[in-house]
Amino acid sequence: MIADFSDNEIAPKAEHLDESQGLPTDTISQLGELGMLGLTIPQQHGGAELDLLSACLVVEEISRCCGSTGLVLATHLFEGTAAIMNLADDAGHQRWLPKMATGETLATFALAEVEAESDASGITCAVGQEPDGYSLHGKKTWVIAGAMAGLVTVVARNGEDQLQDLGAYVVDPKTDGCSREPLKDVLGLRGSGFCDIQFDGVRIDATSYLNRDNSGWQGLTRVVEMSRLGAAAVILGVARGAISHALNYASERVAFGRTLDRFGSIREMLAEAATGVESARLLLWRAAGLYDSGKSAVREASMANLAAKQAAYRATRDAVQVFGGNGYSREYPVERSYRDVQTAAPFGGGEDLQKIIVSRSLTGVRS
Repeated sequence: MIADFSDNEIAPKAEHLDESQGLPTDTISQLGELGMLGLTIPQQHGGAELDLLSACLVVEEISRCCGSTGLVLATHLFEGTAAIMNLADDAGHQRWLPKMATGETLATFALAEVEAESDASGITCAVGQEPDGYSLHGKKTWVIAGAMAGLVTVVARNGEDQLQDLGAYVVDPKTDGCSREPLKDVLGLRGSGFCDIQFDGVRIDATSYLNRDNSGWQGLTRVVEMSRLGAAAVILGVARGAISHALNYASERVAFGRTLDRFGSIREMLAEAATGVESARLLLWRAAGLYDSGKSAVREASMANLAAKQAAYRATRDAVQVFGGNGYSREYPVERSYRDVQTAAPFGGGEDLQKIIVSRSLTGVRS
C-alpha cells in the first residue's frame, strides 16, 4: 500500500517540493489518514503498535520517491514519537500520543545547536525554575520539520553539570517567546522544513519536563539511537530510488548501437551499488529487530547508519554517472537524490561519530 502511495502520490510532487522549498503538509496529512504517523504508538493511544522494523520499511518506501517527505516522517516516528514514548510517563502518553497517532500533531526533536552538534556537553539551551514550571532560553538549529511541527521535544540543561543536568522538555512552538526561522537554500532535502528555533523565556508547565528521574544524557540516548535508524532508512530509500532510476535509464539510453545496460562498466557500477545498499539494509533491519526484541543495539545502530551513508554515497554517485551529462541536470531525479544523500550525512551523527561508537564497543574503551 505504501509503495503504491509513494509511486502515485508522492513521486509526482517530489520535484516541485524540492524546487519550491515548500512543506509536504498535504502528504503528511494523507499519511496520517493512512495511520502511518501512529505506526509505533500503542493501540490504546490510537496507534498501530507495529515494530521499528515496520517503521523502517515504511520510511524507506516514502524516501524512495521523496527524501524530504521521508525525513519528516522518520523524524516524527524515530525522534518525536520515541521521545514521548521513552521519556514521558503514563499521563504524558495520554496527553500527547493520541493526537500524534492521528497526525493531528506532528512531532520533532530539537537537539543540535550551533556550537553543539555531536557534542551534547556543549548544549547551552537552558531552563529556569518558575513557580508553576519552567522558562526556556536559547536556540536550536537544524530542527527537522520544525517549520511544520506542532510539538517539539527540546533538550536543555537545568544545571551546571555537562551531561547529568540535561533534560527533555515538550514545547508547543506557537507559545509566546518561541520563534521559528526557516533554513532556505540548503543543498538537499529542501522540503523537510528545516528551521532554527529561538526560545526567549518560553513558559513550560511542570508536566512538560519528561525525564524527571534525573537520568540526564543517559536517559536521552535511546532517542538518539532511534534517530540513527530513522536517518539510515531515509538514506537507503533515496539510494534505492536512484538505483531504480539508473536501471530504467540504462535500459533505454542507446550509445554505440546498444543500450547502456549492455556495457560491462555500467553493469558493474549498478551491481556494486545495489549490493552495497542491500547489505546496509540488512544491517538496519538487524538493528531494528534487536531493539524490537528488547535488546541493546547501540553498536548495530551505528553500524547501520554508517553503512547506509557509505553505500548511498556510492549508489547516488554512480547513478549520476550512468546518466552521464543528464545526471547533473535537475530535469532528472538522480541529481536530487545525490544532493539529498549528501545533506543527510549529519543526521543521527556523522560518519566519524559512528566510527567512534563502533570502535569503542569493539575495544571496550569508553573515552
